Amino acid sequence: EYAIEYSLSLGEGVKTVVSTDIENLIAYCKTNHIACIDRNSDLCRSDSRIDGALADAVEKYGADSRFCSLVYGNIPIRYPELFHQALRFLEQNQDFDAVISMQNVEKYNPDWMFDLNDEVLPQVREVNYRRQALPQKMIHDGHTLIFKSEAFYKKYTGEMPYDKTLQYGIFGTKIKPLINTEVIIDIDTEKDLTLAEAIILCSKSPI
Repeated sequence: EYAIEYSLSLGEGVKTVVSTDIENLIAYCKTNHIACIDRNSDLCRSDSRIDGALADAVEKYGADSRFCSLVYGNIPIRYPELFHQALRFLEQNQDFDAVISMQNVEKYNPDWMFDLNDEVLPQVREVNYRRQALPQKMIHDGHTLIFKSEAFYKKYTGEMPYDKTLQYGIFGTKIKPLINTEVIIDIDTEKDLTLAEAIILCSKSPI
């Protein structure tokens, strides 16, 4: 519901389409007159890529849309200005194919990580002791991903070739990383949910 309300708040020029196989969510969309795709089960398996659901949505609702924006349902804390900033960039820089929001990984840096082993801590040679000396790395935070609809769809259907070995390759070869410092909670675990609820509760509380 938070993700849907965010999409609906982006303005009249933005079309909101929900793709899901969750019956309660489909009913919610019907009650609130929100365009909804009853997603095919082939696109809902645990090993399904998001590309299929996106292509399905573009085919059914986005044929006349210049851009498509992916809004994950498990990210409740959102910032409309990030979307508009990304959209403005694509409109003003036609040689770019997409915009993806990124965040600095900070302490979760590869230089400080170990392969998972609950028996004994693997021995790893120390490279950087101080956090300030860690190499800067960035990771997609899940908030914003806007891309050219037609090019994406042609790549998905095989009409346009692309390098499938590249991360985000289906979205283009020239992608703008939008560095974002806002708080983003991507809910995958119970701990994530607790943190997101706490932040939402605090944001609603008077100072």
